[in-house]
Amino acid sequence: MAKRKWSKHKQQLPEDHQWTAAPGNKVFVADAGAMQFEVPRKWHLIPHEGTSIRFFDRKKEEEADIRLEVSLIYAPNIDWSGLPLPILIENAALSDDKRGITHRGPYEQFRRATLEVAWLEVDFVDPTENRPAHSRICMARGPGAYALITMDFWTEDGDRARKVWESVMSSLKVDGTNRDRLNLDGSIRTPKLSLN
Repeated sequence: MAKRKWSKHKQQLPEDHQWTAAPGNKVFVADAGAMQFEVPRKWHLIPHEGTSIRFFDRKKEEEADIRLEVSLIYAPNIDWSGLPLPILIENAALSDDKRGITHRGPYEQFRRATLEVAWLEVDFVDPTENRPAHSRICMARGPGAYALITMDFWTEDGDRARKVWESVMSSLKVDGTNRDRLNLDGSIRTPKLSLN
């Protein structure tokens, strides 16, 4: 697979834009609106090799205590509702996990409008630092797209990490049909009709 080239663009939003976030947060939007959620305003975004984006609670990755990583996957326009999300997590994320999981929590699941979400928390001992650590693994499904979201954190940062996770989950939107339909202000673009 060829390396993906990332580029950064800054655009001034109009004063009456509709991108809003809870106090202390900012809105992350991927691929022209196919996925969006809130993260802490002071967190740092770093594109990862391949197709994921990582957010860190510190500027330097090696100094971070919490890492949030997201990938967006497009799916053919097929009804996938018969394929449970926990099975996808088991096959896509946990089957190759080599961290030596010491505990698995139960699956949490919820639906909101066209969004379906399943996630769980696992515990492991970090092999590099020999410290207890945790990972939350989420698969979210919306029209035409899936999001894989993981968060890794140390035990002592659990309260802070869980608050960020709750914010991500409560603000998460996944809709592959939304691509290129958003205006710069966050509103949905009205399709133009053309008569021939």
